[in-house]
This record gives sequence, structure tokens and C-alpha cells, in this order.
Amino acid sequence: MKAIAKIGNLISNNDKLMILRNLGRIMDIRVIDLEVDTGKLIFLYYSPIALEQVKQELWRIGYPIRHFKFLSTLCPNLQDDSSTETAFA
Repeated sequence: MKAIAKIGNLISNNDKLMILRNLGRIMDIRVIDLEVDTGKLIFLYYSPIALEQVKQELWRIGYPIRHFKFLSTLCPNLQDDSSTETAFA
């Protein structure tokens, strides 16, 4: 499944590198993009447990998730909002 998360406290490229390094240790996710200027993290996760691990790890290192947007795997592009669900972390 695809998710977009808005991350708090993301200021610099050093923050971005730390997040990418730590999330890279989680086996069942793949980071697609992390934008420093908007704080937007786009990633794929393969299980609900992996999603929880992402939330916990980001909170642990000081970059809490402000809210999520879940995208359907059937939706081929990120611009189609007809099949999304938003959740607050």
C-alpha cells in the first residue's frame, strides 16, 4: 500500500538523511520520496506492522508524523484523490 505522511520537525538535509537511514532498517517498507521543504514522506508499506514501525521510529528519533494519507494500490498516480483515506497520527 502507498502512504503519504506529513512529518514534523524536518528542517534540513541532515534530518532527511537521518530519517532515510533509520527507515531503511525497516524491512517491509520502501521510501519513494522525502521532501525537506514540505515535510512530505511518500512510501510503500507491505503490512500494518511495518506502518506502525514507521510511526514509532519517526516518533523515537524526533520527527513525529502529523497526518497520513493512504493511497489505494489500484490508483496509478498520486494526483487522483478519489480513492484516498486520511488519518491523523
